[in-house]
Amino acid sequence: MPRPTLSARGTLARTAALAALVGTAALAPFGPADARAGAADGTGTAEGGTIGATTAGAASRATLAQRTFDAVWATVRDTHWDPAFNGVDWDAVRTELLPKAMACADDACVRAAIMEALGRLGQSHFAVIPADTAGGADAGARRAGRSGASIAFLGRDGTPGAFEAVIVLVEPGSPADRAGLAPGMAVRTIAGRDPAAKLPAGDGLERYERARVGEAATTGEPGTTSPWEVESSDGARRTVEVGYEADARPMSKFGNLPPLPTDLSWRHLDETERDRWGGGRTEIGLIRFNIWLIPVARAFDAAMDGLRGSDGIVIDLRGNPGGIGAMAMGIAGHFTAESLPLGEMRSRDAVLRFVTNPRTVDLEGKPIAPFAGPVAIVVDEGTASTSEIFAGGMQHLKRARVFGTRTAGAALPALTERLPNGDVFLHAVADYRLPDGTALEASGVRPDRAAPYARADYAREGDPAMADAVRWIAAEKQAAKRAAPTRAAAATAPTDVDARPASGSN
Repeated sequence: MPRPTLSARGTLARTAALAALVGTAALAPFGPADARAGAADGTGTAEGGTIGATTAGAASRATLAQRTFDAVWATVRDTHWDPAFNGVDWDAVRTELLPKAMACADDACVRAAIMEALGRLGQSHFAVIPADTAGGADAGARRAGRSGASIAFLGRDGTPGAFEAVIVLVEPGSPADRAGLAPGMAVRTIAGRDPAAKLPAGDGLERYERARVGEAATTGEPGTTSPWEVESSDGARRTVEVGYEADARPMSKFGNLPPLPTDLSWRHLDETERDRWGGGRTEIGLIRFNIWLIPVARAFDAAMDGLRGSDGIVIDLRGNPGGIGAMAMGIAGHFTAESLPLGEMRSRDAVLRFVTNPRTVDLEGKPIAPFAGPVAIVVDEGTASTSEIFAGGMQHLKRARVFGTRTAGAALPALTERLPNGDVFLHAVADYRLPDGTALEASGVRPDRAAPYARADYAREGDPAMADAVRWIAAEKQAAKRAAPTRAAAATAPTDVDARPASGSN
């Protein structure tokens, strides 16, 4: 089987593409585990359509499978930033797995073979998105219902590779809230299955895979319920029925990606929250958004206009998988008075330097100064890609302090393109590093608080990461107040030069 010829890809065009890059891990699984929808041996059938059902009928099944596999293989060969392919013999991968794809009887099996090939790279942001989902025609109707609970997998009994599912967040008014679920409860089973069973035990990109499993475990079909067996901090167990509601968030479309829920909310923390978490009278603004897509930009501007008078601001990026990478520069500009480096995106033949873009006017065009108060960024294992670029860059600049748990380590910028069988290929095309050369891929962004949270922390404080962020902002405010008289005195005191007589005087 002849190899596909090298495609023509201009440096200028690729640089322009980098500037508008989508860096989202929401649709970018890693490793062959995400090919589980295909046949186990890669040769039989799996649930899905027959190859050729949505393409020209003249193409034979094997030929179309070859064209699809080779389109993915050639794209990686031509655009991967590392000519050594992370130490993988990419030619040998094609020799081994192309016959497997050509023997497939349906699209799902071909995807499984392709994902097995991509899994050899051991990197994030390589995925094949099925044609029916990528097209977006019925993506909204087929979205799973949300319970409103978030779970994390915490280490169990100090045993390496052993985890327990613990509720870490519950949305007010959600089905989980109405069912009486609360942070700190352990989830033993959902519909009879232990969500913590058979989890990947590594500490690299496996963290993000566990976050994906946790997110999926808390969802279901809209309008249905399932039994959750939970255990409170005192060891008492009970089973509750938890419902699932359709996702009511507005949807946004970008490029070949399916419609994605896009939501930003902002407010001031109320007195009860400040008291619980040690904020006292400190005025603290909170901004939450779930993805970096275009509608978020103006909404973030509006949030900053409303929160500009706050003593400090918390940006909650937990569960945010990323989005348009270049947006990090504009958002960071709300907090820097000068243009500063966030990091560098390097492809095989182009470099894009991320720098903050200081915001000097509000939405009405009135002059403003970027927010100068303390900024806390809250993250978790589901925080990925553009969210990591932003959090890591702001932390590097010492313009923000990071709270929560270590991020996904899935920070590679990616592009999408349509495949011969109608699927969409999401593929990383560049490496990303902080200004000091630190790579975020696999390692992630480490919070400034070194000790990880335990189940008891969630039971006691509800949201320990938010509590830490609030306490830090309050402490920063008090430190600034204590330093203010000293700075004022220094500004008005005569200097040594002022105290000396002028040259030539008696």
